[in-house]
Amino acid sequence: MRGTESTVEPEPETASDEANGAETGAERGTRNRKRLKAAAVVLAGLGFIVGGSLLDPDPEPSGWVAEPASSQSPYSGPEPTSEQVTADFEAATTAAGLGPAASPRSFMAPGCLAPWESYEHVSDAQWAALRDNLTSRQWQLTQHLKRPHTVASSLTKGTWHLMVVHEDRPGSRGHLSLMAVNSTPACEEAFKKAQAAGTQPA
Repeated sequence: MRGTESTVEPEPETASDEANGAETGAERGTRNRKRLKAAAVVLAGLGFIVGGSLLDPDPEPSGWVAEPASSQSPYSGPEPTSEQVTADFEAATTAAGLGPAASPRSFMAPGCLAPWESYEHVSDAQWAALRDNLTSRQWQLTQHLKRPHTVASSLTKGTWHLMVVHEDRPGSRGHLSLMAVNSTPACEEAFKKAQAAGTQPA
């Protein structure tokens, strides 16, 4: 997907955020918004995610719909590494009959981003299977979006925020992307440095 300017909507707070008892919900939301927006600038500079019309921070015009409340408990284990997140993607896409992945890109924020993408058609059944396989690996669905030629879902696992997007436009190849951003103070600094350096691949 080709992006020029992106913003990422902050996800609902997770169990790991709640450990910060002295911090209010508003403060946590502001903190996560800054980290995710910094990451989005990096990703947009690399042309990885679609632009602001899809990832609009205002849920009304953007078309994002909150997922029904889940009976699944929030992830409470050790924070996954980027390698473990990528392993989740490989397992979930393979189980859904998708892939192989395109050649991985290199980013200036190692350990803070986990990308996976391919250029193929994704059926409705495969899309549903992909979401199911991610949730079976303790990714929690938070929002979804459906537009002509584009579907997307937003998920969380600990401090990781995942955007899954599939575009399938007439006359062009399909594009499936999974991009997870780790929302931690260390990654916030890494995103700022990558942004200042021009958001170029490492």
